[in-house]
Amino acid sequence: MKLRNRLSVLLGFVGLRCAHRQHTSAVALLFAACFAATAFAQSPSDFATRADVVVPPGASIVRAALPGASIAALRSVRGGDLRVFNASGVSLPHALIDASTETFARADVPGQRLLALPIYASTTATNSGAPTLRIEEGPNGRVIEYSATKANATTKPELRGLLFDARKVDTAVRAVELEGTLPNATIVKVSLEISADLKSWRMLVSDAPVFDFGSDGPSNRRIELPVAQTPTMLKDHYVRLTSNLPGGMQIVALKAVGLDAVKSLQPTAIALGAPVITSENAAEWTLSTHLRASALRLQTTTNNALMPVRILTRARAGDPWQLVSSTVVYRLAGATGGDSINPAIPINATLASQLRVEALRGYSLTGVALSLALEFPPLQVLFIATGDGPFSITTGKSGLETAALPVATLLPNYATGAEFGTPLLQATSISLDASPRTAAQSAKDLLSELFNRSAILWAVLGLAVVVLAGLAISLLRSPGQRS
Repeated sequence: MKLRNRLSVLLGFVGLRCAHRQHTSAVALLFAACFAATAFAQSPSDFATRADVVVPPGASIVRAALPGASIAALRSVRGGDLRVFNASGVSLPHALIDASTETFARADVPGQRLLALPIYASTTATNSGAPTLRIEEGPNGRVIEYSATKANATTKPELRGLLFDARKVDTAVRAVELEGTLPNATIVKVSLEISADLKSWRMLVSDAPVFDFGSDGPSNRRIELPVAQTPTMLKDHYVRLTSNLPGGMQIVALKAVGLDAVKSLQPTAIALGAPVITSENAAEWTLSTHLRASALRLQTTTNNALMPVRILTRARAGDPWQLVSSTVVYRLAGATGGDSINPAIPINATLASQLRVEALRGYSLTGVALSLALEFPPLQVLFIATGDGPFSITTGKSGLETAALPVATLLPNYATGAEFGTPLLQATSISLDASPRTAAQSAKDLLSELFNRSAILWAVLGLAVVVLAGLAISLLRSPGQRS
């Protein structure tokens, strides 16, 4: 805007001086240059793709998901050629959002109810009494009788703990809750151990407090499991509960508390299909987008195939190939049916316009059919819905500087993640004319790539300075010519 103001002031000054000296040709040249600059103003028809968004009445800040066709047409590494227009063709303030950064709260999910199985230890007490000896003298002689009281065995069951069969709990568990009666106003320390064979046990939680202080007091029946990189899995295991309470507790069941499946947005996949160039040792593709990819999905449709390859990229023919990554492409029959396929490869480098896959030395791609797809983060656009709709999100124009603003600029009193609190709309791709471009259109595209709008304005300003200097020299020399 400052550049335009300076140019307007300069043109006004030059126009006045030229009107005084009747240099109408110079004025015409400058205004022609200004017209050339404004001719490069952007409009939706200048872009390769357009996606329309229907905005509800009264909405001011809008968030829309970008369709795959729009992502595939982006011409810059960070999506700088994206623009948002209203129905009048006015470019609107917007921000580009990587939706994979959205965080979700994990909700508790009631899991399976596991019945408590008491674990007893038996103690045996023996009361034999004192032995007796009786000697009797009789006509038939002496009789000696010895007797002892018969042992009286009694069994006292002693509760040592509780056992829970968790072998069928096949979901991640974040905590367990006790169902039963806790001693009133007593803090009981509980420990949990797990075992797969009831012989060797591994401590899971030690001395976790549980208590119940009545309806008006605090209570806690939940035992939190350790927080780790991988969730706790109880499948194929037994759980043993012990406490410091003599005689144990009156627990009838244990409830597993699971982790809710956190929804995550899948990456946007752009399929490039079969290679455009193939040979015995290599296959090449031409990329449709310059947006930085997050992963590369290289697969084969050939059954029982395994091929070590390396992936390379370059900007244009004649440039040296640059190594991106090495991997193994395979499709192997599984033991239980179905095929085992290599996963997508994370990409940490920017891919140029051409991509090449080469078989490692000693291997050949003959008979191994390859297909390629690029994965991109799910992109969303946040924009201010100024004017009338429909609103259009356009992509696919080379040579543009980014117009995207920081998200915090568009949201007052911004807090981290506030953009994901706005309603999400879906942008709908519009099929544009795919007819061959004329020579004039191709020339315009080439010129647009070489000179963006800002560069042209600076060129016009430089031309105005040159013309003004010429006029100044002409004015200084004019008195001598008249004498």
